[in-house]
Amino acid sequence: MKRSYTVSLTLMSAGAVLLQACDQPQVEANVYRDIRQCIDSGQLSEEQCMELHRAALDEHLKNAPRFRSKEECYAEYGYEKCEQQGAQQSAGNNSGGGFWTPLLMGFVASRVLDSVTGGGRSAAPLYRTSRDPNTLRNAKNYPVTRDYGRSKLPTWATQPTRSRTTVLSRGGFGGRSSGWGRWGG
Repeated sequence: MKRSYTVSLTLMSAGAVLLQACDQPQVEANVYRDIRQCIDSGQLSEEQCMELHRAALDEHLKNAPRFRSKEECYAEYGYEKCEQQGAQQSAGNNSGGGFWTPLLMGFVASRVLDSVTGGGRSAAPLYRTSRDPNTLRNAKNYPVTRDYGRSKLPTWATQPTRSRTTVLSRGGFGGRSSGWGRWGG
């Protein structure tokens, strides 16, 4: 009994060291609800806030989770927390093709310090799901943070996602399928 306890502790310690070695590098980032919060923070100019929000919105339009119907989007993101994209809408008419995406619930802004982009700032859209409304998530549904403001985030949380080429569809038991296109825009 004592021997198995020692072996268990040894394995747990080794696992903790391995997990720590796999930690993602983190960057200093700011998470904003909207342009106004960005401007009011005083950390960036109005022009920078508008540019970063525009970049996050562009990323949202290209890579936000997409659903075939309003009901499927509502099931994942909550009642009236989705919008129709890619279709002509008229008053009272939500048919006519297109797809549904969650509403943008904020954006993350960070400094990009790599030789590829030459430095500058990066922005990415954030969402909240109905299952976990207290956590801001990226377009891949990975949890990013719980709060708006300045924090250290993994670098993947501030990077653009791959372009989605198909619409998510809920199947039996909450199944999903999706397709991915090329990297970038």
